[in-house]
Amino acid sequence: MCGISGIATSALDRRQMEAAIERMARSLGHRGPDGTGIRSFHPPDVSRSVALAHNRLAIIDVSEAGREPMANEDETLWLTFNGEIYNFQPIRDRLERNGHRFRSRTDAEVILHLYEEMGPSCVEEFDGIFAFAILDRKRDSLFLARDPAGVKPLFYQASTHHFLFGSEIKALLASSLISSEVNWQAASDFFTFLYVPGPATMFQGIFQVPPGHLLSLHLPDLSFGLASYSNVRRDAEIESLPYEEVKSRIRESLAASVRRQLVSDVPLGVFLSGGIDSTIVAGLAKQAEADIHSYTLSLRGDAYRYFDESEKARAVSRHLGTQHRELELDPPDALEMLDLLEFFDQPFANPTTYLMFQLSRKAREHITVALCGAGGDELFAGYPRSRAVRLARRLAWLPSPVVKLASAGLGLIRDSHKTPHLRRARKFLAGLGDDFFAQYANWTYSLNEADKRSLFRPLLAGGAGQHLRPSTDVLREAFEESALGEFDNRILEMDVKTYLPGNILEYTDRMSMAVGLEVRVPILDFSFVSLALNTPFAFKIRGGAGKAVLADSFPEFFPPEARNAPKRGFAAPLGLWITQVLDSYFDASFEPAHPLRKRFGEDVGAAWREGILDFSFIQTLRDSHRRGQRDASHELFACILFDLWWRKYIRQTQPIVHWNSGKERLCASSS
Repeated sequence: MCGISGIATSALDRRQMEAAIERMARSLGHRGPDGTGIRSFHPPDVSRSVALAHNRLAIIDVSEAGREPMANEDETLWLTFNGEIYNFQPIRDRLERNGHRFRSRTDAEVILHLYEEMGPSCVEEFDGIFAFAILDRKRDSLFLARDPAGVKPLFYQASTHHFLFGSEIKALLASSLISSEVNWQAASDFFTFLYVPGPATMFQGIFQVPPGHLLSLHLPDLSFGLASYSNVRRDAEIESLPYEEVKSRIRESLAASVRRQLVSDVPLGVFLSGGIDSTIVAGLAKQAEADIHSYTLSLRGDAYRYFDESEKARAVSRHLGTQHRELELDPPDALEMLDLLEFFDQPFANPTTYLMFQLSRKAREHITVALCGAGGDELFAGYPRSRAVRLARRLAWLPSPVVKLASAGLGLIRDSHKTPHLRRARKFLAGLGDDFFAQYANWTYSLNEADKRSLFRPLLAGGAGQHLRPSTDVLREAFEESALGEFDNRILEMDVKTYLPGNILEYTDRMSMAVGLEVRVPILDFSFVSLALNTPFAFKIRGGAGKAVLADSFPEFFPPEARNAPKRGFAAPLGLWITQVLDSYFDASFEPAHPLRKRFGEDVGAAWREGILDFSFIQTLRDSHRRGQRDASHELFACILFDLWWRKYIRQTQPIVHWNSGKERLCASSS
């Protein structure tokens, strides 16, 4: 994996543009510790000045021949690429038979040569995870592409005089060509989803290239268009297959995906939690390669015993025969977690980011590439909300007074991080009777529209944010785009289009790339995604448990203690951290002598002290959380992250913490 960035401009001279692209490349140094390359182009070779940058993490062909930006033979095409193309070797073999000549063994060079033959439609041939840009000097255009699942990020900003792109928002901001203005719709969506759903960002004018999309920029006038190239289609054949045949296809497809993704010229391992998804990935890797190393993050201490997965992972490792290592985290530092905002550039309130950062940081001491099990829950109904969807349809006849009475009864029971079933039951009952997408958001996510009106009361009173749409429109639009047959599978695809790239893949990419580690996701191979989403939903939930057909496809990988263990997921003890540590962040905003001010700045709490968020509503959440009436940890965490973001990126008063800038070796050249 790598970091990419670039500029196309009609308003900067050579010196200004090259200074801007160097700043952009420097901001992404953590993504590519193996060197940075820059190339600039000016009229008359192109109609607008263009610069491309590449921060390299060398995985395949680590020699100098793999450096980027990379050109084809006549230098009419230039590429900067982040990701991996797993089927590059058969494509290369075909291209060589057609007369193409290669200078390296990289998958990057295959992209260039296939683009020569096919143009932008070349992306339909790739099996991989990628975000890349190609400068086409013959067509006088810039071509951007992002992989179908959205594993690799790609942001852009377009104006009359400039077009900017980069792997992270910070690269665009580092150009100093755009201002930091808040997108209030994105802010509202953040407090519902706890992430900012694409293609929007928290910054006005900065967008994501959506997963499975191409962006073509016409250099003469800097106009551009977006087009989708990858959608899951309904497959009536798969829908009609018997259970045993579906299992056979799952085995064949996923095994092939894992084999392709084991290709690497650097040390490789598997993240193993002992859950269904990571166990299958580790088992298939072990079948394909004799010497497989697996890694688990171990949380030490009685307070974290509930969240620790090391015992289950150890049992699976013994059963599979992997070379296993437990990476100890003792003790976790909840305040350290707040500094990770640097790698997101916008609020992101899933505390699992901290665990993924620590797992990646510790694993990076041993490996450069890791396979993980992301995607299984979304494709095979592994989350409790998938069962809630079915149950809600069966309980639609319940009278409202019965629902209210049940909700009141549950409200008398004290909530804690050890009672997830209680929280789910409360949220389930609270959502019954609503519009379906409001129901689903209530079961799955955070603040509803009424709560957000209370939270943003000062902002709304001042006239801002008056015309915000309901955040549930994000879900509705993704659902309506689906071409699948079954209602429940369309709901799963909705998650694949929203929750997966916006949350799971977002923190996986940011936290692994923060330390220069490449993480691959075999379950999200596009052909396997299509198979999974067309698999009859009845095969996915059996006996009240999700992912039934997936687990049944690989029974030999599971020792009894792992298969029968309750699902916990890769989760952080946020409720504990709020109570024990993070709640004091709110106190610090009103106490001049509070010790947290030394760490986070004198303007702690600016977002509520300056009338953006309503502190009385925040105080209500704090009181409910303290009394155990409601686990409000995620909502409170979101308020803290928003305040940190507001101060760092909008007010620009809180300095960024630099975890690991990597080794920068700027190699600038011009043509």
